[in-house]
Amino acid sequence: MATPLSLHHPRPPLPTENPRPLRNAATTANNNNINSQIQLHPCLLSLEKCTTMSQLKQIHAQMLRTCLFVDPFSASKIVAFCALHDSGSLPYARLVFNQIPNPTTFTCNSVIRGYTNKNLPRQAILFYQLMMLQGLDPDRFTFPSLFKSCGVLRQGKQLHCHSAKLGFASDAYIQNTLMNMYSNCGCLVSARKVFDKMVNKSVVSWATMIGAYAQWDLPHEAIELFRRMEIASVKPNEITLVNVLTACARSRDLETAKQVHKYIDETGIGFHTVLTAALMDVYCKCGCYPLARDLFNKMPEKNLFCWNIMINGHVEDSDYEEALSLFNEMQLSGVKGDKVTMASLLIACTHLGALELGKWLHVYIEKEKIEVDVALGTALVDMYAKCGSIESAMRVFQEMPEKDVMTWTALIVGLAMCGQGLKALELFHEMQMSEVKPDAITFVGVLAACSHAGLVNEGIGYFNSMPNKYGIQPSIEHYGCMVDMLGRAGRIAEAEDLIQNMPMAPDYFVLGGLLSACRIHGNLEVAERAAQQLIELDPKNGGTYVLLSNIYSSMKNWEAAKKMRELMVERNIKKPPGCSVIEVGGVVHEFVKGDVSHPQSSEIYETLDDMMRRLKSAGYVPDKSEVLFDMDEKEKENELSLHSEKLAIAFGLLSTTPGTPIRVVKNHRVCSDCHSAMKFISEVYNREIIVRDRNRFHHFTKGSCSCRDFW
Repeated sequence: MATPLSLHHPRPPLPTENPRPLRNAATTANNNNINSQIQLHPCLLSLEKCTTMSQLKQIHAQMLRTCLFVDPFSASKIVAFCALHDSGSLPYARLVFNQIPNPTTFTCNSVIRGYTNKNLPRQAILFYQLMMLQGLDPDRFTFPSLFKSCGVLRQGKQLHCHSAKLGFASDAYIQNTLMNMYSNCGCLVSARKVFDKMVNKSVVSWATMIGAYAQWDLPHEAIELFRRMEIASVKPNEITLVNVLTACARSRDLETAKQVHKYIDETGIGFHTVLTAALMDVYCKCGCYPLARDLFNKMPEKNLFCWNIMINGHVEDSDYEEALSLFNEMQLSGVKGDKVTMASLLIACTHLGALELGKWLHVYIEKEKIEVDVALGTALVDMYAKCGSIESAMRVFQEMPEKDVMTWTALIVGLAMCGQGLKALELFHEMQMSEVKPDAITFVGVLAACSHAGLVNEGIGYFNSMPNKYGIQPSIEHYGCMVDMLGRAGRIAEAEDLIQNMPMAPDYFVLGGLLSACRIHGNLEVAERAAQQLIELDPKNGGTYVLLSNIYSSMKNWEAAKKMRELMVERNIKKPPGCSVIEVGGVVHEFVKGDVSHPQSSEIYETLDDMMRRLKSAGYVPDKSEVLFDMDEKEKENELSLHSEKLAIAFGLLSTTPGTPIRVVKNHRVCSDCHSAMKFISEVYNREIIVRDRNRFHHFTKGSCSCRDFW
């Protein structure tokens, strides 16, 4: 509870009240001479060189013996050292203060400032009350420390009243700290009132108010105030520019950030580390990663904050390999990562499917004793789950002392992706028993679990419970999950009916899910309707043309398939090629269909040929329906063998020891032929094959897949 302050305090006498006795020139000169002699006393000269409390106590004892301590100025020097020096002692300062017969306001200010610096706000306020009870008048240096000690608005307002009654309402130094106090207490309206009433606003005043808006996530107000500052012809200092750039980062205001950058160049204010880091952060937030990297590369000295900004920037730019490469540079420069660094790098590993590198980062975290808070713990759970190591994800999850909704959601989604839908739903019930309220993202994971496990009726029940039981209105993502779930189960008509009755227009994900379901179940009529809507929605997206062309091809309608592909050429539409990624020895290797760019291509193709021969001997028959071009049977077989995931697995067999699991990440859905081949590979080579496609995980062991051929 905040300490109440008495509002009753004697106001300072006006010039006509209680006039002080006049001093003659001789008396004044004599006093000045005495003060000069005191300041040159050996004890005070020793005090200036004092560095420890042991030395201080010796000086204090000497001052007591020589009666120097009775002089208020000398006594205040002892108190100031004890209260403000790094080696000082606030309890000792209070003991000394209590021995001073006539303490001055300066002495009191030292004690208050000492409590404030040591983050002891209650003691600072209580000492101020004692000061008033002793009849000592505060001065303009008393209140700034007190305002810094205010964490409660009511207390701050009382101190504001005190300062105004004592005649300091127009003191610029006090007004600046007063704005900070109101900002820290969350009362920006009062802070702005203080600012608006200031007659002479210094650059510090503008920087303080701009910083307050930026701190409380009101970036547009901060930038608008910066515009007013420019109109008032007040030149910004470095702190002002950092505050403005912070606001630009939060509001994604690239134009203002570039103006600040230009101002720095033109005025020669200099790119200090903090200022450069703030500018880098804006460029990353606004997607201008090359500009941020250019600033980063030119920095003579880089602190951890700068490395974190740039590493996270590359992660946000989906340039995961560069983020990991930058971390290597960071290590070589002798800078150690923290929990922010690790969280960004784990996200990179998650997207690359680089489990071994993710494990190494986990060991690094433990070795460097980096605190695993909720955010970092969640990143670890998500990395392990989405890299297919669900057991490790569950172990990290169980070891976390504190979990938030995102932690639970990460594991639910991971279990769903790994085909463990029932476990995902069990965890969802456990989450509710733990009194953690699910959010909209949690239900995306729950519906995905139902979809991958074929639990359609359960999924419909969870979908209906969202608004009724949890007060969550289904979004476009939830409808997309429902369409995907119904489509996988072959309930195409229900999926199409759901889309037609959605409260919002369908997006590419929703219609794409319906089109994919039509391909699986051969429903050309609905496929053509969905494709038409998709083309109207995004006429430049090549995926729609290719998918509809593939549906025509699967039905042997080669002419229609050819027309779709010709239409793509006519409209200059290209679809990103399918690619597969595999991590071996901490290095990520990427393959596309028929790839010959790898340094070990000849060995990979030799291994691939041997692999295909062994699979055929074990009973594998190529699924030629997956070949979407009209060609002879031999060409179809050769076409199938060149798929990117088969090349990645061949490289895995070539580069890893027998018995080692092979993990592949593919950017498209795994085709039925590759799915069949992988089941045979797991049995013939006695290997665990883990493939993550764009939708889920497939765990192949001993000739079977975790998806139970439902994907």
